[in-house]
Amino acid sequence: MRDLIASQQTNCVLKIKLRNAQNPVITAVEQIGRKKIVLKPTCLYGYKLRKRNITLPEIESVVRYKTRFDSPLFARLRYIRSNISSLRHTLDQMNEPAIQGLQTR
Repeated sequence: MRDLIASQQTNCVLKIKLRNAQNPVITAVEQIGRKKIVLKPTCLYGYKLRKRNITLPEIESVVRYKTRFDSPLFARLRYIRSNISSLRHTLDQMNEPAIQGLQTR
């Protein structure tokens, strides 16, 4: 419980292994209530979490990291992941052939 509270207060990253889950979740705690714990909407790398609301009995183990969830590196990575389709569209537009009649060197 101590690591969960620390994550909520300092925004530090946690690796949370849930019972009946194949892989652990690497994220931070957004809010702690009486009966539920609300995690950030995405993992550290920007993948959307399937389950954000968890309870204490569901948690098998917790590892706390010194890394903060709002670290500039990971914030940028999440931004890119959430906007990848618009970035691809922009790159596709840049790679279109030049307009006829205009010469390029």
